[in-house]
Amino acid sequence: MPAGADLLVSFHLPGTVTAAPLHRLALQRSYVSEPGDHTADGSAAAFTSVLTSWPLLTGVDVGGGPGSVALLGDSITDGTASTPDANRRWPDVLAARLRAQSAVPRYGVLNHGISGNRVVTDRYPGDGVSTDTAGVSALNRFDRDVLAQTSVRTALVFEGVNDLRAGTSAERVIAGLRQLAERGRARGLRMLAATILPCGGSAACTAAVDAERAAVNDWLRRGGAFDAVLDFDAVVRDPARPSRMLPAYDSGDHLHPGDAGLAALAESVEPGVLVP
Repeated sequence: MPAGADLLVSFHLPGTVTAAPLHRLALQRSYVSEPGDHTADGSAAAFTSVLTSWPLLTGVDVGGGPGSVALLGDSITDGTASTPDANRRWPDVLAARLRAQSAVPRYGVLNHGISGNRVVTDRYPGDGVSTDTAGVSALNRFDRDVLAQTSVRTALVFEGVNDLRAGTSAERVIAGLRQLAERGRARGLRMLAATILPCGGSAACTAAVDAERAAVNDWLRRGGAFDAVLDFDAVVRDPARPSRMLPAYDSGDHLHPGDAGLAALAESVEPGVLVP
């Protein structure tokens, strides 16, 4: 595969599928064909319906590179509010930056953002029945989404706002982040974290939640648990109203950055910080 190329993966499902793994927010169109096996079709004529999620496929392993960086995140990493079909999620922008430079290895970037995901609390109960697509907690998916990935050199944890908005204390979020750092470093990974973005003006982002967010970010900035901390909060916050994003970076919902804000996050990452 050429670096940065798009990949088309086709499935033929000859029988009824009653339950399947699903990544809800693809921000990329996929297509469903008319009945029959059209996996080898060279024409798009049979593909008459559109999906905006990714069913069935959980990942693609590409060998031969210098290694990868795993980004463990929530909807901001998933790309919510970015332009569909444009690859403007902040991991995409970071990957393009790495490909365009030669100062450090051109690591692959693994986007393991799940919209709605939390650090310490499961959203999906693991029963095979629930339709909650926000996944199990970062603590419970860390082995699968980071440690089990091929040739991971570095991991970045960028989560916590969903925990705080749901009433989880800063103390519990900090304990979860510390555990992730310890587990990754014990396996020889370089472990990074990013500060939690401001979300003032959005649902459930009360003054009390912002105080808890500040406590988590203060702990991260003091350092010690992670090898380095990226201050994403400082990148996008409004200096006049630190509990909110700058309007130029806000998608409009006050929780998710738009294209400009996501690009600002990626462009703030110094490539050298990713290198073990």
